[in-house]
Amino acid sequence: MSKKELLYYLLENNTNISLLEVAIGLIMSVILAFFIYFVYKKTFTGVMYSKNFNVTLLLITVITTMVMMIIGSNLALSLGMVGALSIIRFRTAVKDTKDSAYIFWAIAVGISCGSGIYAIAILGSIVIAIILFFISRGVFDDNTYLVIVHGNDSLDADKVTETVNRHCKKVNLKMRNLNSVSCDITYEVSFAKDKDGELANELKALEGVSGINIVTYNGEIAG
Repeated sequence: MSKKELLYYLLENNTNISLLEVAIGLIMSVILAFFIYFVYKKTFTGVMYSKNFNVTLLLITVITTMVMMIIGSNLALSLGMVGALSIIRFRTAVKDTKDSAYIFWAIAVGISCGSGIYAIAILGSIVIAIILFFISRGVFDDNTYLVIVHGNDSLDADKVTETVNRHCKKVNLKMRNLNSVSCDITYEVSFAKDKDGELANELKALEGVSGINIVTYNGEIAG
């Protein structure tokens, strides 16, 4: 094939896709898009769940499938699509880095369905979902928290430190503020997920404790 013939082949409309193939691709895209929607909702561990972002993931998957079907193997359409998309500006920043991975997942599924490679889309989505569900359970997680103990002048700081050391794997005293009427002690600690309740209950039972805050570094209140 000469260079002229190759250029003509790339520039001509080589997209030859039947209505049945379009329907199958879109149906698979919608099914997998709702699968991503379900996984994101069930594995979300951030501060506030955003339904709008989850719906956006669903739409990204289907729209990417449509774009891939339109482009096909046509170079001219590909360049035109790049130019058209370059004028779009997204003003909303992605706050959680894990959300970026969900966006790439939605795009990858859309590309796979638009290209007719359904095996990669299905198997890849299953593997990703298993990983996310496994991680979301926090089996091996040792999260870092700030434990803030508020008390009055009768609070025994040594007993508080002893209690915190007994329940936490790593303890680092960050601040101790003592005066004639109150006492505030802040620890940086590490313990397994869902173990904060035991620590909070035992600290509350100590004489002089008036309040407890257990906060993760990303601002989530754990107890």
